[in-house]
Amino acid sequence: MRLKSLLKFFILLPALTAAGVFIWERLTLRKVDSTQNPSNWGTPRWPKGQSTKVITDDGAELVVEISGTLGGPVAVLVHGLSADHHSLGPIAERLASEGCCVIGVNQRGHGGSSVGSAGFGAERQGLDLGEVLHALNLENVHLVGHSMGGIAAMSLLTMGPSSAGKRVTTLTLLSTLADTAGGVREFFLGLSDRSWYQNLIDHPVHGPALARISLFGRTPSRQMVDDAIELGKRCPTPHRIDASLGLLGFDIRGLLPLIDCPTTVICGTEDLLTTYSENQRIAELIPSAEMVSVPRAGHMFVWEEPDRIANAILQNI
Repeated sequence: MRLKSLLKFFILLPALTAAGVFIWERLTLRKVDSTQNPSNWGTPRWPKGQSTKVITDDGAELVVEISGTLGGPVAVLVHGLSADHHSLGPIAERLASEGCCVIGVNQRGHGGSSVGSAGFGAERQGLDLGEVLHALNLENVHLVGHSMGGIAAMSLLTMGPSSAGKRVTTLTLLSTLADTAGGVREFFLGLSDRSWYQNLIDHPVHGPALARISLFGRTPSRQMVDDAIELGKRCPTPHRIDASLGLLGFDIRGLLPLIDCPTTVICGTEDLLTTYSENQRIAELIPSAEMVSVPRAGHMFVWEEPDRIANAILQNI
């Protein structure tokens, strides 16, 4: 309900006076302190490596980044909605420094990947991921999915023993969801008005305000918020909207007991988009899953606490 109320507020926000906006930002939204830029924070970058493309059975060209130590433990990282492989750069850098071969998969319509004739949807995302693992001949994969990337990972691993999911050794789910009911469904529906959504995120006041409260937990630096906005803008608006709407009606909860690899589910306690309770339920439904909480962190805890996430992944490698 909190997310629904926020969206309604932002629809009405242009009609408010400048004084009203001033009061709202200071009393209700988490402040962005321009001086609070952690010394270790910089615009997220993926470690240097090589880029390749995987062509799916419906003609989509998926851009894949390969970094780190070839021959080392393989970690495949899959980003969330409106993002690309750079969003998981801070985690990738740490894994690469520990001797891993780190592979970033750009989902269709994101990060330079094309859409293909089949369009968007959770099952299609799972198939795409399986085709990447097969095309690159990857085995003993440590699969990591953030948000929509977690949906792709769960979709792959619930397709049955004959799927490419058998190539996966461990699974790490980061702030994801197993269905689109409730607040998240309403959020996706809110994106169906493309002009409204584009105007909102492009607005110099409303865009940063929405980004900071929906994506972050603890007070983020201004640079972190700006980087999140720029990351989202790199994804073409039609693709962002269609990927969102393609998840409407998604519900994989009944299939989660089929996931039989060691699984770690990690979520920030202040995540508004994919809540801690939703992730806890996912952990309960996967037989070998462990739940890990990150206090005071939001949906983009992959930026707020990258070392903590990398440590959790490395424990399973």
